[in-house]
Amino acid sequence: MHLSFANGLFWTSVAFCLVAQLLIVRSVLGARHLPAPAADVPRSRGVVEVFWALVPAIALAVLLVSTWRAIGEHEAARTPVVELAR
Repeated sequence: MHLSFANGLFWTSVAFCLVAQLLIVRSVLGARHLPAPAADVPRSRGVVEVFWALVPAIALAVLLVSTWRAIGEHEAARTPVVELAR
């Protein structure tokens, strides 16, 4: 694919989403090592928190892959096909 506005916008969005998801997962993993704020506050379940941090990341990855395919199909439809004479 050639460089276009759609490609630039897509890859910029991918970069921002990747950074945001990495920070979310880092925050979840980092919070597991903090002491409990008070004795009467129960500790959260770390595995469940990590699971719910990764589920949106997986859904976002599926969305980005389908968007990439749609951009490719759109650009392929716009590009004229040149037939070579034999």
